[in-house]
Amino acid sequence: MTALAAVLAALAAGYGLGRYKPLHRVSDWANWHRYGKRPTGPRRWAVYAVLSAENIGWLAAHPVQGWDAWKHRHDPPPAHGPALVYDPQWAQRRTTRAPEEPTR
Repeated sequence: MTALAAVLAALAAGYGLGRYKPLHRVSDWANWHRYGKRPTGPRRWAVYAVLSAENIGWLAAHPVQGWDAWKHRHDPPPAHGPALVYDPQWAQRRTTRAPEEPTR
């Protein structure tokens, strides 16, 4: 009976932590302080510790994507497509188009 109570307590605690998402909240707090208002004092070091742990964890979980992002961090942005052109007759042509295939 004690083992069953321990298992149920662990499941309830896991469910509660999954709903509350404390690590996500801490990460949001750190990003808000780093890129929003600038903290001072001990909070500043806490922000950088949280962000560093987040980055190191991401690099440990995704080393190939991290290395690729590091190699291409100074690449120029992709070229834009052609500029849009105003078509005054779009409403008339809209009704004469063939029906599109339904998406699956």
